[in-house]
Formats: sequence, structure tokens, C-alpha cells
Amino acid sequence: MPNLSDITINLSYRTGRDDLVRDFFIPCLESSVLYRRAAGYFTSAGLALAASGVASLASRRGKMKLVVSPYLEPADVEALQAAASNPADALRAIAARSLAGIEDALIKDRLNALAWLAAAGLLEIKLALRLDARGGFSRGIFHEKTGIFTDRDGNLVAFSGSSNETAGGLVENFESIKVFCSWRDQEGRVQEEVENFEALWNDSTPGLRIMEFSEAGKELLERFRDLDKPPAGLSLDRVKEPGLHTEFIPPKSFELRPYQADAIRAWSKAGGKGIFAMATGSGKTLTALTLASKVAEKNRPLVLIVVCPFINLCRQWLREMAAFGLQPVACFEGKDRWQAELEEGYQRLSVGLSQVHAIVATNATFQSESFQARIRPRVATLAVHHLLIADEVHNLGAERIREALPDGIALRLGLSATPERHYDPVGTSAVLDYFGNIVYEYPLSSAIADGRLCRYRYYPIPVELTETETDAYEEITTKLAKFFSKGDDDSEMQQVAMRLLIKRARLLAGAENKLAALDRVIASLPEPPKKAIFYCGDGRTTDAITDEEVRQIQAVSRLLGERHGLRVRNFTFRESTEEREEILRDLTSGFLDGVVAIRCLDEGIDLPDLRMGFLLASSTNPRQFVQRRGRLLRNSPGKNRAIIYDFIVQPPDLGGSLDDDGFNMERSFFQRELSRIVEFCRMAENGPEALHSLHDLRLKYNLLSE
Repeated sequence: MPNLSDITINLSYRTGRDDLVRDFFIPCLESSVLYRRAAGYFTSAGLALAASGVASLASRRGKMKLVVSPYLEPADVEALQAAASNPADALRAIAARSLAGIEDALIKDRLNALAWLAAAGLLEIKLALRLDARGGFSRGIFHEKTGIFTDRDGNLVAFSGSSNETAGGLVENFESIKVFCSWRDQEGRVQEEVENFEALWNDSTPGLRIMEFSEAGKELLERFRDLDKPPAGLSLDRVKEPGLHTEFIPPKSFELRPYQADAIRAWSKAGGKGIFAMATGSGKTLTALTLASKVAEKNRPLVLIVVCPFINLCRQWLREMAAFGLQPVACFEGKDRWQAELEEGYQRLSVGLSQVHAIVATNATFQSESFQARIRPRVATLAVHHLLIADEVHNLGAERIREALPDGIALRLGLSATPERHYDPVGTSAVLDYFGNIVYEYPLSSAIADGRLCRYRYYPIPVELTETETDAYEEITTKLAKFFSKGDDDSEMQQVAMRLLIKRARLLAGAENKLAALDRVIASLPEPPKKAIFYCGDGRTTDAITDEEVRQIQAVSRLLGERHGLRVRNFTFRESTEEREEILRDLTSGFLDGVVAIRCLDEGIDLPDLRMGFLLASSTNPRQFVQRRGRLLRNSPGKNRAIIYDFIVQPPDLGGSLDDDGFNMERSFFQRELSRIVEFCRMAENGPEALHSLHDLRLKYNLLSE
């Protein structure tokens, strides 16, 4: 084995110019007996960066010391503070969540090498937690990225990593490192790096608390150890199987609240079927997983299938399930990624190697033929118990997906703040027929009263149409009034009316003056918005800065960025899954001031730090505004209340152009909008004041009683 001083080592290495793994990490590790690494993040990508080339170290049974920092959500800080004297369980749950839903082959390969090191007892892991001025845990992240190689003769090579490394792309992003060798180090940089690492390892670095995590880390990494791909020199006959088994149980730091326990009892009393109609942010996911863990105690072997409408929501479930000791199969983004793992899970159940097989699938994957072909035969045999949990269960009332619901699954749980499908009684009946009735309700009013959700203030902002928009509105309204008065059931005529209604809705959603009103509201605020979400329509409007006609979301983003200096990003279907994860992370960290969305953040995604909402476009569908409001009311440290601004288009005065039928039609349309406004006002701190601001408009349409 060569020494470090025998190999050619450059002063620096850069992505594009050099292959960091081939040219630097592997040669150094092949010459080392000890590798000390501070890598920044305890995430799949962070650990993969730290594991660059360590397969070589593992093959010679060299040792590695690793210091990393968990990514903390606000609720994590609370959990750590509550368990300050012994935070081990809370840390394990946080770390487990960080390793959920990994699909990248390179990351898996590098984690395999780490897992083999851990299994052989050659990897020590410690977690670095930031401390605030009072000595309590903080959300700040230990961000050092350094490493030190040591060979058998005591030669040292130290390096420090690029500041361009981020949690979202540590492996693929541009990297650069600077290198220092002990045999040519007149400035003493290597010794300084060694002293800094040892101070870190021994918990003597100010502002940090260092926690032992080797055993828990070994257990968490075990799922990534590929028994068919040991590093050369490490094999099953040299590494005794650890026989690790993770139970499907709630984290020790989690306690059911009374209403959550009531919900579980109600479902059990209903025979293992039913729907939880619980307010957004009230803990439906944790309630459902606790219920599932109780089911698993008496119904084994068990297949737990969780179905979600979006990939981001699936990833959220994967993180929560990891904290419960589960290692779910992530069924989305291409069947080649999950088919074999899904089959293997069933096989392990059949031979008794495991007792719980967890699956998380998007609605699209769930209804696909490839997924159904693997699930239905197993369900039909009744040899294995199945529990189906449907998040945002109302989505499963759509015609195609409700046909895919397997009859043989006896245990069924639906979750939704709004289980009924708007204007779709057939779809609503299908959901209730399959999942059972609503067995437990926990409305928003109860969640706010119990302190599970925060209080909020609501400000309706009336907006007038421009003259051009008023002319277009009058033309649409006059045509619609004819259909309204006739009550024609002819299907072709109904389609014409529907197109007019859609045209009217887009006109109102994209009203040009909404941008001017948004501009005034932001300018009037005592300080710029932080942790804000801006909901837009999918239509077009006139850009307030360039006077060009663009999509509303583009105009809003430009107004916020160029006129008000806010850091915002769009969150739409156009962004990749990785981009969406990065956006949400940047919003949570405070790097972004806000996100500008259309519909992609309506359901499911947990963003407790959101403080302000600007509704530039809303439908009268109760599900949409209930979900959006709930998105803003989740509790977070330091968050006393949420603020909601609702930009409402005033129906223009059309003079005598409408007859009584036309006026009644307009009144009916505005009554639906007013119902939404009244609902927002009903639980707002300033509800009476907010409703009174629309007194004249309500009087005009004789809707003061609403």
C-alpha cells in the first residue's frame, strides 16, 4: 500500500477540469488508514458526498470518523428542546426522515459503501447541532465541509470543500476543493484542520453540541447495504450480519393528542373503514400512521399502501414513515424504479423475513396497469392483510381511479379536510361507498381553539375591472343571461354556457388591476413580506412593469422581484421534482421570501413557516380555499398568526343592460363568492371588520344576511 506522500496530489481540484473521485478521493483513500470527514448535512446527498470513494477505504478495513448536521424543521427544534437531556430518539427520527425516498443510483451506491463500513464497525458517526445564545438547540446548520486523510506513517492530507455545495445537489453540482499536504505545509494549515476536527469530535467547539450517533447511524444505513455488492475485501464472511430489525412503532417523542386517539377509536369501532375529515395541519398523517402501527400489531403480515395525489406529498409521507421505523417502496416516476422492490417486499413477507411491507404511490401509479397487476392478485388471495390509506381521499372519486380501488382490501382509511367532491355527487358517493362514512371530524374552528392551528387576520381587497375588461365582461354576462333565463337542458347549449363561464372566470382571475392592488398592499406593509405565498390564476394579464401581456404568474413574480426586491420563485407543474424540493427548502430556510404558485401547493404539502398569503385568484370550490387557508395556519415557532389578503373583483355596474333574470344570475354568482368570503371572515380575528368592508357590495345584491 503506497503512502500519501507517494501519490501526486494537486493544490486544488475542480469539477469539469478534474474527476474528484478518481483523481483525488480514491488515491488518497487507497493510501489511508483513517479518514476524518465533516460533511455538512445528514441527508442522502450529503452522506453521498462524504462517501466519495470510501469503497476503497472499506475494502482495506480503514476507519472513518464522520461529523454531519441534521436538517431541522421548526417542529424538530421543539422536539429536541423537549428532550434536551436525552434527544437520541428525536435525532433518530429526524435523521431517518432525511434518508427517505432515495432513487439516485449514484447516491445509493455511495451509501452502500458507508453501510458496509458501519456494519463492519469501521464507521463512527457524530451529529453536530447548532446552539443559540442561550444554549438551546437552533435551526442553524453546521456547514463545514472538510476532510483529513492519515496514512500508516502519519502523513496527512487535508482538504476544504466548495461553498457551492448545497443540500439539493451535493453530488451533481459544481464542486471545488483546496488541498494541503503535511510534508509541504509551511503555514501549518493541515495541523489547524486536524485541531479543528478534533475539537469538533470531542464536543469542544463553541456554538455546537456534538452527539454520538454511530449505532443509530448504522441501523439507518443498513437499508442501503447491498449484500450482493460488498466493497472488495468486505464480504458476508468478514462482516457478521447485524440482524437489525426496526419495529413499526411511533417515535418515542410523539404522543397522540386526545382528538387523534378519538379518531382512531372511531375508525376501529366502524369496523376498519372510514374517513377522517380533519382540518389541514391538524396531524392527519401522524394519526393515520399511529393507527396503521396499531393495525400491524394484530394483523400480520401486513401490507400498508399509502396513496397520494402528488410526488411531493409522497415524499412527505416517506419521511414521516421513516420516523415510524418503516422503509417504504416509493412507487412513482417510472415503474423500472420500483417494480422489483415491490415484488421483493411481498416475497419477504411470504417467507417470514419481514412482517410489514410499506408502499407509497402516487394516484397515477396506483391506477396504472403495472401497479394493479402486482397488487390485485395478492389482495385476492387474502393470505396477507392489506391496509389502504388514501391521502386527500376526495381525489379518488374521479372516474378512472375509483375503478382501480381493489375490492379485496378490507381495511381502508381516507384522509381529507374536505372529503366531498364539489359538484360531483357521483364521485362523492363512490368515495363514501368504498372508504366508508366520515367517522371523525376535527374542523378548523376546533383546531384553532385548541391551539393546533394559529389564528389569522383576513383582509378582502376589492378590485375593479378596467374599461376594456368591463366591456368583455358585459358581453359574456349578456350571453350567459340568455342561458340562465331559459334553463335549457340541451347538452350542446350547456357546453356553450360552460365555455362562457370558463371565459368569465379567467377574465376575473386575471383582472389587470389585481397587480396594482398587490403593489399597493405590499408598499403599505411596515416591512417586506417573509415566508409568503402568492396564489395566481392560470390566465394572462398585463405586466405592470413592461405593459406586455403575460401569464399572471410571470407578472406577479416580476412585480415582486423587480419593484419590491423580494426573492421569490415560481412553483408550478413546470418545475421538476428536484426543483420543487429545493424551492420548499429555500422557503423554509428563509433564503426565499415567498413562492408564487397556481394550484400545485393547494393540497398536502407541509409548510408550517408560511406567514402571509396573497390570494390573487380563487375558485368557489370549498376544497380549494379550505386547503389554502389551512396551508397558512400551521403552527411554527415564533408564529403568532397568519395574514391573508384576498383580492376580490367587484362585479361592474352594467347599468340597465341586464334584465331581472340577468341581475339574479349576477347575484347568484356573487353569492357563491360571498359564501367563500364569509367563511374566511367567520374564524378570522378581525372577521366582523373584514365583512363590514364589503357592506355596500352586499347591499347592492341584497345579500346582507349572508
